Parts: sequence; structure tokens; C-alpha cells
Amino acid sequence: MKAVKAIYDGHDVKLTEPVLLQGKIDVLVVFPDISERLSSQEARRLLPRSGEAEGLVNKLLKSRTEDMTLGGK
Repeated sequence: MKAVKAIYDGHDVKLTEPVLLQGKIDVLVVFPDISERLSSQEARRLLPRSGEAEGLVNKLLKSRTEDMTLGGK
């Protein structure tokens, strides 16, 4: 299976890169679910180091230390 980028203009799907195929073939076109698109503020919140204010790194390290003392690897 090969994945290529394309642009949908509301009527036609146009490939943005050439594809070397011979003859007619069936294709599967997948459209992104734009209902789940994040705002820029939400996307930044999900980036690494964005949870520093909540102390997430320290909580993770503490939990990992506790796991190791209980015999975890």
C-alpha cells in the first residue's frame, strides 16, 4: 500500500506528487475528521513540557521510584 498527499477542492482529489502505477486500480481515499481539530492553545498544551505547572514530571519520577522499590524494573 502506498500513501500519497493530495488536495481535495470540494469536487476533485488532486495528487500533490506523482505516482507511478500502471492501468486502472481501486484506491481508498481517507479524509481527516476536522471535527476533532484542536485550537492552537489546546495543541500547545499537549506539547512536551507543557505540564510543568502541574508538576507532572516530578509525579512521574516519584511514581517510577516507588515502582522500583516495590520490585519493578
